[in-house]
Amino acid sequence: MKKIEAVMPHARLELVFLALKDMGVGGLTYYESKGRGQNLRPLLHSGRGTSTYTPEFNLNATLIVVTRDSAVENILNTILENSSTGLKGEGKIFVYDLDDAIDIGSRSRGEAAI
Repeated sequence: MKKIEAVMPHARLELVFLALKDMGVGGLTYYESKGRGQNLRPLLHSGRGTSTYTPEFNLNATLIVVTRDSAVENILNTILENSSTGLKGEGKIFVYDLDDAIDIGSRSRGEAAI
């Protein structure tokens, strides 16, 4: 089993959700996150537009999918196709080995829990 964690601009999240749903990915988790990379952050106008500031962090979304090893490449390609415009600084995807998973309600373990 693998855990895929994708950090991307929040505006791309809906496209990725729909594409993963279309390919049959049943469960996922996401949360709003803040972070910064090496790219410059945009200059924003405050309140009434009379002043500007540069935010310390970018607003992102972090998406988590746990899946069987055989589905990893398809999920990665789907995330990339729907979140990337080819520009630098659009996020990162991390893939982790997962030792075990337990469904709390049914108490099933391993791939049966996902």
